[in-house]
Amino acid sequence: MPAAEPDRTEPDETSEAPQQDSSDAKGEAAPDEGAIARAVTDALRRAAPAITGIGVLLLCLELAIGAVPPPWRTALIIVGIALAAGSWLWDLLYPSDGKRRRMIAAIVGVSVFFLVLGYILRPVVHRMHQELLVDCADPVELTVLTPVDGAAGFGQAIAEFNRANVDGNRCRKANVTAYSAPWPQVEQAMEQGWESPGEGGEESGPFASLRDVGPRPHFWIAESQTQVDLAYEALDASELTYEVFQTDDAEPIGRTPLVLAVPDTVLEQGFNGGAQITDRSLPDLIAELGEGHDTPVLRSDPAVTTSGLLFLRALYGPDAEPGGVGARMENLLADAASATGIALSPSDTDLLCDLTLAQGVNPDAAVLTTEVALARYNEGHSLGDDCALTESGRSGLAPVYGGHFGSLDYQGVRLDWSGDPMDEERAAVAEDLQDWLAGGSDGWNPTQMGMRNEHYDGGAIEGGNQFDTAFEVEADPISSGEFTALRGVYGQNRPPTTVLLAIDHSATMDAPVSGGRTRFELATDGVATALQYLGANDEDQAALWTFPGPGSDSHGVVFGMTSDPGGDVAGMLAATETSAGVDLHQTVVDGVAELEAAGNAEGANAMVVLTDGDDPDTSSTTVEQVRAALAESQARLYLIAVGDVSCRSAAFTDLVVDSRVTCLEAEEERITVTFDSLFNQLWSGNA
Repeated sequence: MPAAEPDRTEPDETSEAPQQDSSDAKGEAAPDEGAIARAVTDALRRAAPAITGIGVLLLCLELAIGAVPPPWRTALIIVGIALAAGSWLWDLLYPSDGKRRRMIAAIVGVSVFFLVLGYILRPVVHRMHQELLVDCADPVELTVLTPVDGAAGFGQAIAEFNRANVDGNRCRKANVTAYSAPWPQVEQAMEQGWESPGEGGEESGPFASLRDVGPRPHFWIAESQTQVDLAYEALDASELTYEVFQTDDAEPIGRTPLVLAVPDTVLEQGFNGGAQITDRSLPDLIAELGEGHDTPVLRSDPAVTTSGLLFLRALYGPDAEPGGVGARMENLLADAASATGIALSPSDTDLLCDLTLAQGVNPDAAVLTTEVALARYNEGHSLGDDCALTESGRSGLAPVYGGHFGSLDYQGVRLDWSGDPMDEERAAVAEDLQDWLAGGSDGWNPTQMGMRNEHYDGGAIEGGNQFDTAFEVEADPISSGEFTALRGVYGQNRPPTTVLLAIDHSATMDAPVSGGRTRFELATDGVATALQYLGANDEDQAALWTFPGPGSDSHGVVFGMTSDPGGDVAGMLAATETSAGVDLHQTVVDGVAELEAAGNAEGANAMVVLTDGDDPDTSSTTVEQVRAALAESQARLYLIAVGDVSCRSAAFTDLVVDSRVTCLEAEEERITVTFDSLFNQLWSGNA
């Protein structure tokens, strides 16, 4: 085999010739721009994993302990995101080898794991930071009383205040808690001086402020200056020997106009000429809705809600007197409530809840309400503790505005109860809270809960679907005297109400419960309180039964239908005897028949039944027979379930599906206040 030829490949002609040394006389090389760029690129590639790790680590630190003060917190997050995103982008534009890519993926994966872990553990680490690293002083306790309408929005604002109101060590400076109560109960508590037992209050009486309303508030959010004036007068007439506040201590928080909310389809059909601002009278608008659009108008209870009572000024006219247009409007509104099966509710949000449950998200009824309640309705938020609706964007109603409708002008009032050793500290927190609620801080604005702040001049309102933000809302509180006079005229103008009470007196009702008293004794207190409302209208009537009755009777009659039951109702109930079993269904059927025979055809009829539901119904009367009796009458049935029984129990579930049946749950110690609220509603014409 011939020997292999040596490689004789000639140099490529395109090969670069050896470069001449370009060093200068001192031996220094000239800079190579390409080499520098490659070196920088290579350095950035090598640093990419570290930059990614640092960026995500910064985010982890922030989410884990939140250690930096607020001014630097946002900058830290931005830097972390920028470093992480920048390194990832560089690696994408200038791909590295597989080994480095796997290294980056591992670092990113581990970092994301710790990011999620830090987010989950942040509350724990934050608490450890406060308890172990910082010796935080106890926060100042402040109790706030809010109105029922708007309670959820104010609760949100107060929760945000608690989070933001911290010192330099991130220690909470105050612990603000809130609860709500209806205005009539607040006014009654003020009349008692919000006494505690040690100061002369009697917890065992029909109404006790601390038991039936709540603890003495340090800060009160009133719905209007009128309420502030009435509360001052009530406290002044109480047995307190010191001033809790002055009327000019109240400071504004925000405003909301009273509106006529109509189905948007009705507005599009030409109601009020399609205009959302009007100077027409409210009776004219209601008449057009009924006659021209077959749209009933609903409202909240004027005896309970301030908004409902303020609407009376627009309904009755400037010279509100019994009879005339006021009585005609009351009959018209009562007919609307009866036709829709929606009784007038104890709050604006409760009314919107009832409307949604009955007619869905696009109702065919109009509502007299407030803009702030409508905003919450539009947002799809919960409309109260008893109405946790989960739907969103309920925007089937459009507000119609009228300057003569009136408005609520929310006021913040610091209440100074004598003998408080923390008075100065609470006063400072109350001042900060007042400023926060009114929108004096960047962290909160009343528009976030659908309310216009005191200096509102336009702009977005949360939940403000179809709101006219250019409408100017004037604070126009009526005097306390006019407020009281309107309540009296309303009592005369409303349709008469006939109520039959039936109280369970089975063996379980005589068993001792809270405080050693029996459920029947507590129910007796509630009945006595309820009958105090009888008489606002001369044609009101009431009857009282217990069940089961003696022998085979379904019930026993304590007193028959009358407008004057006398003053010893408690004694008459105490004289009744305990019976075995419960004839609930037959008692209801008999009661409905009694109401049909004795009730006023132009008024409202209601049967109220209180039972603990512990004894089985021994009658042969079925639920279907009860529902048939209700369907053939104009009566409504109210069931008050006490003790361990609930409205979802087997004793009531088949009844409460009927639109004419309302079930209320009451703990033993709340029986009296439940009766008080219900009968205030019933004898204000809202059965």
